[in-house]
Amino acid sequence: MKATARVLVVLGVVALLLFAVSRILLTRVFTATDRRAAPGSEMVGAALPSLADASGWLNGGPLTPDSLRGHLTVVALWSDTDPECLRALPVLQSWHQAYARYGARIVGVHEPDFAFAADPSVPARLALRMGLSFPIALDPAYAIRRHLGGPSDGPRLVLADPAGTIVSAASGRGQLAGIERALRSQLKQLHPELDFPSDPGLASGPSPARPTAEAPGARVVPLGSTRVREGPLAGATPGRAQPFTAQFRYQVEGKPYVPYPVGLWSPGGEGITAARGGAENFIALRYDAGALWAVLSPPQGETVRVWVLRDEKWLPADALGADARLDGRGDSYIEVSEPRLYAVCRERAGEHVVKLSPATPGVTVHALIVEPAASAASAPE
Repeated sequence: MKATARVLVVLGVVALLLFAVSRILLTRVFTATDRRAAPGSEMVGAALPSLADASGWLNGGPLTPDSLRGHLTVVALWSDTDPECLRALPVLQSWHQAYARYGARIVGVHEPDFAFAADPSVPARLALRMGLSFPIALDPAYAIRRHLGGPSDGPRLVLADPAGTIVSAASGRGQLAGIERALRSQLKQLHPELDFPSDPGLASGPSPARPTAEAPGARVVPLGSTRVREGPLAGATPGRAQPFTAQFRYQVEGKPYVPYPVGLWSPGGEGITAARGGAENFIALRYDAGALWAVLSPPQGETVRVWVLRDEKWLPADALGADARLDGRGDSYIEVSEPRLYAVCRERAGEHVVKLSPATPGVTVHALIVEPAASAASAPE
C-alpha cells in the first residue's frame, strides 16, 4: 500500500509539473503571436541599427551613430513604386520642416522593388519632383533593410530616442499618426515648454506603443517572369519576342488579377517589353474597384505614349489618374518619359478590364497595382 501511495504521489507531482510547463509554453506561444500581430513592435527596445551600409545618400549624409546621438530620430524605409510610400513622403517632409528645429532627425531609406530603381537617379528625380529635403539613404542591396525589415505594404518606420534606443515602430499602411504622436511625446519630454497644437488626425491615429495590424493593402500584379505565378506569362520563354493570342472574348474570359498580354511581347525577369506598338499590342487586366497604377519604363532616352482603355472605352475625365491625359479627340493615354510608378485610373465601383497599349515598341510593363477603395480616395497626385 505504501509503495502504491508513493507511486500516486510521484504521478501527481509529474502531472503538476507537466501542467505548469504547458502553461508556460502556451503563454510564450500566445505572446509570440501577439507580437506578430503588432507590426513593428518587435523592434521596440532594440538599438537603432547603423546606416553605414548605405551605398549613397541624397540631401546630405552620411549619417553616423555619432551624428545621430543626442537627437530623436525617425527612420522610414520606403519604395518608389509603392503608392502608400509615395503618400507618406510629403508627411515625412512636413515632419522634417516642423520638428528639425527642436533637434529631431527625419531619415528616409530608399528600398528599390525593381532593378531600374537601384540607379540613384531614380530616387533623386522623385525627391526633386516631390520637394523632399530630408536625408535619404540609398539601400539597393537591402543591407539596411535586413536590420529593420519592410517595407511591406507602405513604409516601415522606427523612432529612436536620443540614446539610440527604438521607442516606437510601425509597419504598413495608416501608421504615420501613431509615430508622430510618439515623436511629439518624446519632444515634450525633452522640451517641456513646447505646446503643440492639437491635430484631429493624430487623435484618431494608432497608439505608438501598440501598433495596429495592417489594413488590407494594394494588390500587386507582377509581369516579370521571375515573379508572375499564373496566366500565359507563367509559362513564357524569357529573353525573346513571341506572340500571345487574345485571352479575352467579350470581357467574360480571363481570371481577375492575372495579366494577359496580346500581340508581340518579349518577357523578361522584371517585366514584359513591347516588341511592337499599336492597338493590336496590349496588356489586359481584370480587376475590381480601386485606383490602378502601373510601373512602366520607356526605351532609354525616349518618351512614349501608352494608350489606356477601360471596359473598351477611353477613360472619362473624372476617371483619369494623376498621370493620365486626354488628347484632342478624347483618347486617354499616359506619357511614359522615365521608369517609375504611374497613376492610371481613379476608383470606379465595380469590376473592370483595363488595357494598356504602347504606341511604339520598347516600353516595359513591370507591374500593375490595384489599391482598395479606401486608399484610392486619397491617392497621391
